[in-house]
Amino acid sequence: MKTIYKLLIVALTVSLLSVTAVNAQEHEEPNRLSIGLMGGVTIGHMNIGTEYDPTFGLNLRYAASPTFAVQTNFMMGEFTTNPEDGFDGTGNYFDRTFENSYFTTSLTSQINLLRLLGSTSETVNVFANVGLGLIFNDVETQMGNAHFPEAENFVGEDHSNVAVFNTFGAGARLNLGSRLDLFAQYDFNSSNSDIIDGHRTRPETYPTDVDLERRNTDNWSSITGGIQVKLGSSSRDGDWHVYRPGVDRTAINRLEDQIANLEERVHDNTARIDQNEEHIRALEQRMDEMERRLDNLEQMLEELDRVEITIDSDVLFAFDSSVIREQAKPTLAKVVRALARSPEKNLHVAGHTCDIGSESYNQGLSERRAESVKRYLVESGIDADRITTVGHGELQPLVPNISEEARQLNRRVELTFE
Repeated sequence: MKTIYKLLIVALTVSLLSVTAVNAQEHEEPNRLSIGLMGGVTIGHMNIGTEYDPTFGLNLRYAASPTFAVQTNFMMGEFTTNPEDGFDGTGNYFDRTFENSYFTTSLTSQINLLRLLGSTSETVNVFANVGLGLIFNDVETQMGNAHFPEAENFVGEDHSNVAVFNTFGAGARLNLGSRLDLFAQYDFNSSNSDIIDGHRTRPETYPTDVDLERRNTDNWSSITGGIQVKLGSSSRDGDWHVYRPGVDRTAINRLEDQIANLEERVHDNTARIDQNEEHIRALEQRMDEMERRLDNLEQMLEELDRVEITIDSDVLFAFDSSVIREQAKPTLAKVVRALARSPEKNLHVAGHTCDIGSESYNQGLSERRAESVKRYLVESGIDADRITTVGHGELQPLVPNISEEARQLNRRVELTFE
């Protein structure tokens, strides 16, 4: 037992060093798990009276709330016969004795009675508990007064049987800080079998005053106390503090920032959509204008030896692309009809770009655009020998590339009929 007391002192010292002030908010998740060291005394209410014997062990506890908790106890100790129950002609007639080195495990639920009555104390609570358990017995029996003929019917039974018991009781708990509680409790335990003292109640065939006055089950009481050490990093305690799940302001601020960014992006996208719609309308206007200019192309080829027409590149192509737009194909169809009706005329296609990008890239892009126009005309029935192409890249701008409007003028395809 001295070793147990030393362990209790060490645990108490370590726990006191870890106690911190309870200053967290209600929204902080509290510590719910804890481990306790406990010890006390027991006394049996059986066929044979016992002494007040020591018991000790530990518990694991889960505090669901300040009102309700679940606890598992692991206890060990001994039941020993009270010498005053020896052969005296009134009590233990046959001078029966026993020793039971036992181990128990139990699961109990605890209810804070003060909280149920409306108390909000975070210092003291009074609780009731009820539960079930198992007792593992190691029983040795003796009978000192064995010279009576009927004594052989009351011999004890050495055994190591297991019995179920129920337990209920009450206690008090004292809060010493965010990491430590003290507690004390009384429990009454009732086994479902008359085997804990090793002396079963005999059938009525062998009645004696002693056995007729004894119970058919074995019961015992225990008074225990100890320390409860809380596990976890929180400064709050599930046995004392109400937990109200709160809102994470950091998450809300992050969400608000995302919403603000989303609104800004929607605004920017809306502006870009409006701008694109304006570009589309302007492009459609330039396409319509180009088609009107080409309406007279056939007549100009008949009347003139040389005809030059400039088409903006974005009328024929998307930005940085050499694929002819579907909307531009009706425009080129008029070039096909004019060449078909003037078979003596040949066509020279020259591609030009602005200065966006490297010079070598722009050179290649202008060549690909010129070839793309030729390929469309050939696929539409014009003899490939009548069409030549060249790319000038960014080397022959119409105006200096000092603005987007100027660059748009420099991105072009020049058609020369002769």
